[in-house]
Amino acid sequence: MPAKKIGRKTGFDVVVIGGGSAGLSAAFAARQEGASVALISVDTLGGECPNYACVPTKSMLAAAVRYDDIRRNGARFGIDVTRLTFNCETMMERKDAVVRAMTGNHRLENILERERVTVFRGSARFIDDESIHVGTHIISAKAFVIATGSVPKIPPIAGIETVPYWTPREATSITELPESVAILGGGPIGCEFATFFSLLGIPVVLIDVADRLLPREDAEVASLATKTLLHRGVVFHGNIRVLGVAPSGRSIRLTYQTGTAPRKTLRIEKLLIASGRAPNIESLNLDAAGVSRNTAHAVTIDAALRIKGKPMFLAGDVSGLLAYTHTAHHEGMIAGRNAAMLAKGKRSFAKVDLRVVPRVIFVAPELASVGAMIDELMAQKSSFTVWKFPVGALGRAVIEGERTGLLKVFVDKRSHLILGASMLGEHAGEVIHELALAMHAGITIDAVQSMIHAYPTMSESIPGLIPG
Repeated sequence: MPAKKIGRKTGFDVVVIGGGSAGLSAAFAARQEGASVALISVDTLGGECPNYACVPTKSMLAAAVRYDDIRRNGARFGIDVTRLTFNCETMMERKDAVVRAMTGNHRLENILERERVTVFRGSARFIDDESIHVGTHIISAKAFVIATGSVPKIPPIAGIETVPYWTPREATSITELPESVAILGGGPIGCEFATFFSLLGIPVVLIDVADRLLPREDAEVASLATKTLLHRGVVFHGNIRVLGVAPSGRSIRLTYQTGTAPRKTLRIEKLLIASGRAPNIESLNLDAAGVSRNTAHAVTIDAALRIKGKPMFLAGDVSGLLAYTHTAHHEGMIAGRNAAMLAKGKRSFAKVDLRVVPRVIFVAPELASVGAMIDELMAQKSSFTVWKFPVGALGRAVIEGERTGLLKVFVDKRSHLILGASMLGEHAGEVIHELALAMHAGITIDAVQSMIHAYPTMSESIPGLIPG
């Protein structure tokens, strides 16, 4: 519905601030409960993931993976690769087309209009806990859903303001490939970009304060992923501090130190900062709404995603829970429904359920996980066994010619319920969902293994698991 100038006394049941994954889900959920809904978006509808992060990154990776596969393996499969080249401009044109297919051509605006959600464009600032200011509009609501996402964390590095660094958003808008790149951050985002550039033969240096890449993942599986990156020429510097950066002609000079060792310097053409994100709440003027923070960037919420004592709910990255698009959708649905209930004077709130959340890191091959990893299970003093299967032994792996990988499953000793799982291998993101479903439904590893699995597939790794 087109926005009209609305007075404070003629507001909405629910106002959603943010037009990303969480905000859209919240708006639709509130409408399903019969609430009148307005949605406020300062950026392109769809949010960070489909427009600037997940979708464009994976589109770029899809191109790089295909190029590398043909370059390395084409001759073995009977493909003539003597004149193989890579066109960055064409890749980016396809990336833009993929993004348009997800969020372009006013698709989301049309869906919102069909669902009778009024859209306002601009930044929202709270006047009090019942009203906000957006452009020329004053809008009131019985309940708010804050779904403003997150922003990149820029570390306090000396000289950072003097160099033209990239955030992931800029890195998905390149017009030509760099001659070399340093990436600050050895988590999923940093490793995905390292995969992309290294597959295309670009020298990459990965830098992190941790002593290993992907520290949240199972150490053995992450080590296999690290070896594939190193094999492609990626250089990893771990357990270090970046002391400063400075321009050096057309390059960037980066100074770093490991412990008390002498300082070292490297020169790269581009610097990509992928060292984390923070909840995007600074511009909301939450103080005017009487909202206190537990840290500089976070607000405390309960299991219903509500700020205590306020008609406000948080969903998505801004909630400070898990920063995934799929959890943002889930939280948005919960927050939108609960906001509608509050607007109707009801207190039957749903609670967020993040017990079983699969995740995929798009390195090559993929790394996928769900549930608790070994370190967490040991900290909890859980009684468990580790079941393993080498992915390279599968018929599908031999056929595809990609035999790197490992599946690990952590199983409760008494109940044989699955506590967590991690896999590195082709299509790991698809395989992990079978184990996630078993966890969600409370199905034992024995029951999962007893099911007939199609041959030849990567899912055959599951019945092949044996306790180690």
